Amino acid sequence: MAIEDAAALGILFSKKYFRNVSEALAVYEQVRLPRATRVQAAAAKAAYNINERIGFSVNKDIATYRVEDPQKVLTIEEMNADIDEALAEQRGEPFTAAYIHGLPIGLKLPNGVVIGG
Repeated sequence: MAIEDAAALGILFSKKYFRNVSEALAVYEQVRLPRATRVQAAAAKAAYNINERIGFSVNKDIATYRVEDPQKVLTIEEMNADIDEALAEQRGEPFTAAYIHGLPIGLKLPNGVVIGG
C-alpha cells in the first residue's frame, strides 16, 4: 500500500493536477481510504489464492485462474482513474475521461463483462 500511497501523492502533486495542498490532500483521503480497505481485503484473499493479488492486469488465460468476484479484482489503473474522477468532483468540473468508476470504458473483465458496453 505504501507504493500506491506514493503513486497517488505523485499524481496529485504533479504539474498536471496540482492546484493547492488542501485540495490534493482532500482528494488523496477520498480516494485512498476506500482503496486501502479493498487492498487489505484482496491481500487477505491472496494468502490462499494468488489470483486475488493486486496488479496491473490479471492472468485469466490459465486453467487454474479462479477469483471470488471478478468484478472486484483490483488494478493499479483503476486507482489512477479514481484520482481523475475525484479531482473533477472536488473542483466542480465535469468528468469526461473514458472511465467509469476507475475502469476504462471498453475494458473486458475476466467474467466477460465489458465496461460501458
